[in-house]
Amino acid sequence: MRTFIFVCIVVCIILYKSINFIGETYINYTDLNDKDPEYVFWTGGYDSTFRICELLIIYKRPVQPVYISYNLDSAKKSDKWVRKNRREEIDAMEKIRHKLYTRFPYTKGLLHKTIDINNNIDYPEYDINFNNLKLWPKKRRVHQYEHLGKIAYLLKTPVDCGVIGIHQNSNFVTFLKNNLIKTENNYILDVLSTHPLHYIRFPLFNRTKRDLCDISKKNKFNDIIKISWSCWFPNNKKPCNKCPMCIERFNCE
Repeated sequence: MRTFIFVCIVVCIILYKSINFIGETYINYTDLNDKDPEYVFWTGGYDSTFRICELLIIYKRPVQPVYISYNLDSAKKSDKWVRKNRREEIDAMEKIRHKLYTRFPYTKGLLHKTIDINNNIDYPEYDINFNNLKLWPKKRRVHQYEHLGKIAYLLKTPVDCGVIGIHQNSNFVTFLKNNLIKTENNYILDVLSTHPLHYIRFPLFNRTKRDLCDISKKNKFNDIIKISWSCWFPNNKKPCNKCPMCIERFNCE
């Protein structure tokens, strides 16, 4: 029992040191549960930006964005598939904030400063349990959902993830179809609290990018999600139009 408590304390210290507010040099850990905001993994991309806007504008809910700035694509930063878009993502999020505050001034009191997770958290037990799920091809030794799940698991806080389930034949989507439960404005996993993905929420599941666009038009924030950034490998701050994110991008006119 003492060993377990010690491990938990060490993990919490590592998590604390890995968290920062974008634009700040420190974090008050007690701020994480201020006013019970809805936590959202935000990349500045189309889907996660839609969810931010949906919560703020439609549901009038306080939102705590969480951004991961370290490499979560591969064990090596030099690998060719590692994203090169951190600066563009951060710029997009700053522009989106400004647009929200200008168009919907009340959101300034609802949208919290973005928490930046800037270091991977070494938690071998979690990594083993995640890999035992066998939801992704073995060729992917490092997967972003391992990092997302681990961060939410260590925070012990539900965090929304912008998955819409477009890859219908994947083991992951099959798992979601078999285990998700619809709530008022979200999808949660019907799994034990010890499950590696227990704290991840999937509010956009089974909605298409056109669905998101139509909802944003109806609620007058489609021009805001147009500011979002998707491209992994920008060229002079312009989309490459070749990467998977560029190909899947939906033009919400």
